[in-house]
Amino acid sequence: MYEIVDPVEWTIIRDAIDEDFGQGVTKELSKNLMPVVIRREKDSAYFLVPMDWTQHLPEDFSGFEVYSMGIPIGTMTGERFRIALQILERLAVITESRVVVSRKGAEAFTYGRSILKESIHEVAPNLTRGQRVIIFNRAGDCLGLASMTVDSSDVDSLGSDRLVAKNLADIGWYLRRYT
Repeated sequence: MYEIVDPVEWTIIRDAIDEDFGQGVTKELSKNLMPVVIRREKDSAYFLVPMDWTQHLPEDFSGFEVYSMGIPIGTMTGERFRIALQILERLAVITESRVVVSRKGAEAFTYGRSILKESIHEVAPNLTRGQRVIIFNRAGDCLGLASMTVDSSDVDSLGSDRLVAKNLADIGWYLRRYT
């Protein structure tokens, strides 16, 4: 069963996203959309849906279990929020928290590896260690999410084999998991 996200719960999610991707990003991301949650046994899944969807959805799905709806935002397990890969493309339009990697770096990243200095094509300024960033290839394709291991101001001084961003989730995960 789905429900509209409680304002206190939404504040936790908003703060988690805004902390990594910039103040006000979640407000822009959810503009004209309503956050809903589907509570599951071990976690809660969050989605953005058009404002008028709820008037068209039944209260009782009569034996059907709802797993997904609208645009996935992420999941909450206990106090930990994990952002969904599906929201990254929308998020990328409104944030500067991004790293662009070479072809070789993109291939390695989609195989679950982290980003080394030699793979960096472009890194946004003002990124800090521990901050989550969206990883792109040079063609502009969104590849996934990583966590900076250094401040972006220090990247140029690193050796080519030094770690810049730790892979958190990538588009290749689905293929690796289900094959």
